[in-house]
Amino acid sequence: MLDEEKVILMTKMTAFIDREGKKNDAINTYFRSDYVGFNIIKSVISATIVFCIFLGTYVLCKFEEVVSNLYNTENLLSVGRKWLIYYLLLVGVYSLATYVIYSIRYTKMRKSMKAYYSNLKKLARMYEKKD
Repeated sequence: MLDEEKVILMTKMTAFIDREGKKNDAINTYFRSDYVGFNIIKSVISATIVFCIFLGTYVLCKFEEVVSNLYNTENLLSVGRKWLIYYLLLVGVYSLATYVIYSIRYTKMRKSMKAYYSNLKKLARMYEKKD
């Protein structure tokens, strides 16, 4: 005879695996610092690509102004510093946002995996109790 409580618990666990389990398993293979750090590295790379696209677009739109600034080295250095500050700000904000988002995702994943593991233990106790 089927125990209704076991069936309900197994259904919950199967639904969890179908919904979140595979994604959470992929995240759960990392330590928190590795998971967040890896995603920060990816965001720095993508921020660099975005900055290069914006810079290229700016240079194409203001080509005459950029070419005229190439002959004035003093002005060129100040422009270079300005763009470097913009780049560092973009990467800093991007990295901070990535850190916060992926830290929250990791924490949520750990909570849901703890609930799943507690359900597994509860199911194992049910089977032990029956034997």
